[in-house]
Amino acid sequence: NMLWIFFPCFFFPDMKDICSVCSCTTVEHILYINCERNTVYRPGQLKPPISNFYHLNFQNNLLIALAPYTFSNFTNAISLQLGNNELQNIQAGAFKGLSSLKQLHLNNNELQILRANIFQGLENLEYLQADFNLIKSIERGAFNKMHKLKVLILNDNLISSLPDNIFRFASLTHLDLRGNRIQNVPYIGVLEHIGRIVEFQLEDNPWNCSCDLHSLTTWLENMPYYLFVGEAMCETPSNLYGKLLKETSKEELCAEESEMHLTPLTNSTKMPQSGIVLDKFLHSNRNYSQIASFETRIPPLMPCPVRCICKSHSSDLGLSVNCQQKDIEHPSELYPKPHNTKKLHLTNNYISNIEVTDFRGFEGLDLLHLGNNKITFIEKGVFSNLTNLRRLYLNGNQLEKLSQDMFIGLHNLQYLYLEYNVIKEVLAGTFDSMSNLQLLYLHNNLLKGLPAYAFAGVPLARLNLKSNHFMYLPVSGVLDQLRSLTQIDLEGNPWDCTCDLVALKLWLEKLNQGTVVREVKCESPVKFANLDLRSLKSELLCPRLLNKPVPINTSPKPTMTSKGTPLNLSKSPPGGPVPLSILILSILVVLILTVFVAFCLLVFVLQRHKKSNSKHEVIGNQECNSLQLHLKKNEHKSNKAL
Repeated sequence: NMLWIFFPCFFFPDMKDICSVCSCTTVEHILYINCERNTVYRPGQLKPPISNFYHLNFQNNLLIALAPYTFSNFTNAISLQLGNNELQNIQAGAFKGLSSLKQLHLNNNELQILRANIFQGLENLEYLQADFNLIKSIERGAFNKMHKLKVLILNDNLISSLPDNIFRFASLTHLDLRGNRIQNVPYIGVLEHIGRIVEFQLEDNPWNCSCDLHSLTTWLENMPYYLFVGEAMCETPSNLYGKLLKETSKEELCAEESEMHLTPLTNSTKMPQSGIVLDKFLHSNRNYSQIASFETRIPPLMPCPVRCICKSHSSDLGLSVNCQQKDIEHPSELYPKPHNTKKLHLTNNYISNIEVTDFRGFEGLDLLHLGNNKITFIEKGVFSNLTNLRRLYLNGNQLEKLSQDMFIGLHNLQYLYLEYNVIKEVLAGTFDSMSNLQLLYLHNNLLKGLPAYAFAGVPLARLNLKSNHFMYLPVSGVLDQLRSLTQIDLEGNPWDCTCDLVALKLWLEKLNQGTVVREVKCESPVKFANLDLRSLKSELLCPRLLNKPVPINTSPKPTMTSKGTPLNLSKSPPGGPVPLSILILSILVVLILTVFVAFCLLVFVLQRHKKSNSKHEVIGNQECNSLQLHLKKNEHKSNKAL
């Protein structure tokens, strides 16, 4: 964007033909315009083609803000890619003129709020993607004019609640709310308006499984069988931690309130208004004909393991096998082995060890839940055949050590849950095979450190290290490898706020707003106890910084190898890497000095050469004069003799 500080819009007064600066290709009579990484021209400076319909791509253009009528010229655009920019502000009317637009992609930006007027002019939009932003809130009425909106993707943001009637005028069939901070979704104002939904993603939210959540769980139970819901689980209270939302009973959700109100309800006791409306909704003869087009036939009955419950989904979703709380001691007890299993739940059993042959025949698994067992050891290559697995739950077990051998074959894994174990050590290379890992939960373990380059090559977006035994964490070689990070939780560790934590403090301050979940509080020394590390000045943490600055990227303390020798976590020289600007300046100075010295030497040599020639000329003249004088004398003597 520095270009636009020095070269403002008036530098390009005329509209530029878009296909002269962007890549234009035609596929099946539809034009695709790719302006990715084109930072010279802004969208408003480009002249759209004369075409019926076209797709626009403005990704990776360092866009920070969109002014009103930015896309007013692109009337025939049917899709617009604005992902992977730095968008922080979209003004009202920015999308006016995009009357034909069907799809809008705003993913991987820095938006913090979706205002009520942000989507003006997008009345025909059907698909909206705004995942991986910093969205904390959505204003009422943001989607009011979008009557055709079917797909809304809002995963991996910071949303804690949804406003009333937010989806009242939309026609949603797919809603993705994964990876936010939502604790409850009420029926009144939200659920009552999404009756056409066929996919509702709710995973990775801190669900508070109290009586307030009963309306959501009841609604999920009464929706059609083909509704696909993510594996949303309770986070609080502690006795329900890790339990699936859709499998919690009203008695479990309302246990605390039942204890508080021991007397039975009388006729005079008023029911909550939401409960009355929900009961009417559930007991009415609801007609689902409006979503019949999404219905698929129930697959034929398949073999189901004894003691388990199997549920068939549409053919692409396969079979879900539920073996929770069935007193299973070993996966080999799953007999007969089901076919085309996509989800296997073995939570709350007595499994202690997993052997290599345990999951043969489950090659199609997408989700494997082994949480809340007694697993202490996992043999090498146990998961090697589960190459399609995306989600693996090992939380609530008794694992003490993590190694690469445990996760061989899981190159498609995206979510790994290891919280609430007794993990003391993570060996080097543990996560190397998981090249698609996006989420890693290691909170509530016994970790004191992490190996060098533990996350090198791993595209982690969310990392939870809460409630371990970390007193410090190296930045160089460990945290600086987290190049795709959108959320990290470091709360509840005994941080030692001394010189060793200066690098961590500076690293945290460089992260985008909202990336750090909760505070990073000091435990020692006593004078800093319970203070947020980021609120303390570096000079307070390390008084010697007043005399000598401490490099940001150096490791606070050397990490020891298995042999007890210090391991250098940084490949850069002591003092951290040299900034590129200083390096370039130094090279220029050296070049200038070299040229200057060479010039001086050349002048000196030429002067010496000139003096030498002058001296030789003088000597030559003197010799010539002496010779002439000698000849004259001889001639004179000869004359006398004659």
